[in-house]
Amino acid sequence: MFAEKEFIELSRKFVCVRLESFESEETQKMVRKLTGGSFANTAFCILAPDGETTLTRTGRGPHMVFRVDGKAIPGSEEAKQSNLVVYEKLEEIAAKYPAKKGDSVNILQDFDSFKQSLNIASSDQRLLVFSVSDSAHLTGLKSTLTDVASDPEVIGRYHFDIAGASDSSWASVIEGVSEKTGIFIIQSGEFGQEGELLTRLELKSNKQAIITALSAANERFAASEQRKEYKKHLMKGRQEGITYEDNMPYGEDRDGDGVIDKKPSRSPRR
Repeated sequence: MFAEKEFIELSRKFVCVRLESFESEETQKMVRKLTGGSFANTAFCILAPDGETTLTRTGRGPHMVFRVDGKAIPGSEEAKQSNLVVYEKLEEIAAKYPAKKGDSVNILQDFDSFKQSLNIASSDQRLLVFSVSDSAHLTGLKSTLTDVASDPEVIGRYHFDIAGASDSSWASVIEGVSEKTGIFIIQSGEFGQEGELLTRLELKSNKQAIITALSAANERFAASEQRKEYKKHLMKGRQEGITYEDNMPYGEDRDGDGVIDKKPSRSPRR
């Protein structure tokens, strides 16, 4: 639902923060604070403008927080009705805290690593705008991309990432890359561990040129990408032995002792 037009428009009434809890110990501690010391691989909560007061319970996602069915097949009538309830609840909260300032100050999205941005782009089924820049162009590039990402035609529809020190081998998993620097529009593979270069632009490209390229690439993407069904996707990944190594230990800590819980052992079949 996060990629739906209605949710994107409604989200602009909030300051939205996505914590990369398996990549950073600092953000994992923030999730633990919301979940009473325990840790889960996903958590959703709405805070008051002070950044401390919780306005909702914490759950796996907005459907759980607002106690509506979130298991319906995406796109089905049941899913649409559940989403409408979530939207209504969010509207009620937003109305109590009207913005005091405009949204003229924007922050460019950036991930801890290319590995992570590629994987999340696949999970969210969005194109990834990955930029590799020399120091001479970096400041201007960030300014242009911030304007691009905040444009009504773009906002909420793509993921953005800028190469960091740990991303030197990023091109080894992307088909069609021949240049070392540029703005790369990438379609992630099914499991987010490889991808295909759709378009490359020069670092000095202006806002409109980038938006035009994104629109064209997204049309190709939409025509070829099939919506994933979570259970089928998970099963296929397990069958093919797909794994993803995080910077932090993977799993859940439901008892809040700071240690990832061990999976219960299964008794041998007789």
